Amino acid sequence: PEWDEKDTLVENYARNKLVSDPNQLLGRREKKTPLVSAEARKEAGQETYSDDDELRAACNLPRKSGKAPPPRLTSTQRQVVGALLEKHGENVQAMVMDIKVNKMQHSSGELRKLIDAYRFWGPSCSAAQKHDFWTEKKPPKKLLNCRILV
Repeated sequence: PEWDEKDTLVENYARNKLVSDPNQLLGRREKKTPLVSAEARKEAGQETYSDDDELRAACNLPRKSGKAPPPRLTSTQRQVVGALLEKHGENVQAMVMDIKVNKMQHSSGELRKLIDAYRFWGPSCSAAQKHDFWTEKKPPKKLLNCRILV
């Protein structure tokens, strides 16, 4: 094998009977559409790539997709947060100190998040009341020619 450092990589590969791009060997072609910069897309009035959401989040800017909804509460969490709101109203510090209702002894920050989720989803959260971006479950597959051995 001969390798000349003055030649390009493609020339050295060709001299040594190697393929520089294995996709060409299989008949695949390069993409004909050139990449366009985000600035050129903005000038043309086209939408820029949505990959900049991560960059926006890293720079402490709001995402294009908006704020994510809070997580759904379990039935026990709904009961506890509802009872705490009924008993103490807006006083989060009193909720923290109430160990009879707040048996898990949630901190004030955790309770604020739970209260926000409770107010967002409501006391009885069902899928019909709020849209939560989850896709519908697929129906089970029909198994053909399947025998159940008993």
